[in-house]
Amino acid sequence: MDKWLNHNNFAKIIALVFSIILWAMVHIDSGTPVAPTTVVNSKTIDTKIQVTGFDSDKYVLYDLEPDTVRLEVKGKRTDLTTNFSDYKVKLDLKNIGPGTITLPLTHELPPGVQLISMEPSIIKVTIEAKETKQIPVTIVTKGNPADGMQLGGPILGGNGLVDVTLPQSEIGELQKVQGTVDVTGINETVKGKSVKLTAYDKHGQEMKNAEISPDTVEVEVPINKLYKNVPLEVRKAGKLPNGYVLASVSTNVEGVAIYGSKESLEGISSYPVTVDLSQFQGTNETRYTVDLTPPEGFEKIEPSSVQVTVKIEPAGQKLIDNVPLTLINANENLTTKFVHPEDAVVSLSVSAAKEILDKLKAGDVSATVDLSGLGQGTHTVPISVKLPEFVELSDTGGPLEVQIELTEKGKPATTVPEDKPQGEQNPGNGSTPPGDGANHQGNGANDSGSTGGTGSTGSSGSTGSTGSEGVPDDGDGG
Repeated sequence: MDKWLNHNNFAKIIALVFSIILWAMVHIDSGTPVAPTTVVNSKTIDTKIQVTGFDSDKYVLYDLEPDTVRLEVKGKRTDLTTNFSDYKVKLDLKNIGPGTITLPLTHELPPGVQLISMEPSIIKVTIEAKETKQIPVTIVTKGNPADGMQLGGPILGGNGLVDVTLPQSEIGELQKVQGTVDVTGINETVKGKSVKLTAYDKHGQEMKNAEISPDTVEVEVPINKLYKNVPLEVRKAGKLPNGYVLASVSTNVEGVAIYGSKESLEGISSYPVTVDLSQFQGTNETRYTVDLTPPEGFEKIEPSSVQVTVKIEPAGQKLIDNVPLTLINANENLTTKFVHPEDAVVSLSVSAAKEILDKLKAGDVSATVDLSGLGQGTHTVPISVKLPEFVELSDTGGPLEVQIELTEKGKPATTVPEDKPQGEQNPGNGSTPPGDGANHQGNGANDSGSTGGTGSTGSSGSTGSTGSEGVPDDGDGG
């Protein structure tokens, strides 16, 4: 220790320490304040413009561009670090109506902070009045329901109308308000679904400025099993008592709904209901119920029964003259000639209820002759007659036929005599000219035709194919 005290450097250090202590004691005791050092900083802040006083129910605001203002401020560091939400720039639109106008911006700063500059300090805005229009809602579906299910039409809750508010310049472009329901894979009815609505213009573009009230609507979308509406086909079986005819058959529904798979429904076009005529006796009008059952391969039929009304009346008779005969399926390389009857018309005897016969005329009846597969020669061909519903051909006990001669084009018919010079005798020493024989035969055909021909008895309204099956041709075109 003595060694340190005798050291020169140690003595110097002790002296310095005492000097500092003495200096501090003098200044503290004197109470003289030490002036603090003040530091001022600057800062740049970007803040959004806050719009105040604007009536958004009546107007729409355009062209707020830019919507951000840059502030340069100064102040103490502790003041400048205040939360940025305390720096505000405002645009006051109170009592400002439609039009384009330039307005000043105002600012609010935290305490102790001063504004150096604000860019921009003014801004141009455009204000436009709004207009409201009531429009019906459209609901569309997206996707397909589960297999075997069929989509029904969407049902809207309420009155199906909404109010759409747009700027006056856009309201004329409003085309529709639409909502979409996704039905992909569903197998039951969608009920009470809230669907968001969107407004579209005439070009199918969404109108983003549109305000829709209400902006949602409740929708029900029926999902049913696949079905098909088909007409009822009334068929007749059995025969009425002699002397009576069917005057009318009617049902209380025109068609039925049949449920089944898509493949099954594609193969059905009608549903048959058979009326057994043999159960009716005498003149009457009968109404009875027929139960309906789904055809094989189908699940259900609606309705499950149908009411049939059948009216029976005494048979009346009528002769319809001059019904033209129409040739079908003729060979274009052959010339056709009617041999019997020559005038290509036939008389038909028909039976029906008196009221129907009174209105019946020749134009209501068609008679056709099918020449399919026939070659040159003279052929006896059955006549096919088509009659109105509830009209039948009377049974004359013989076939209803026509004789047709077919010859190659450019060659004369064998039954027509060639033209002879005046005074020239026909060969055959006075035999009957072929033309006379043909005419005589044609008269006989007309006589036979006037008595009618065989027809399909008891099949009202059906196309009767008259004549006996398998009638041989008189010639095979030799």
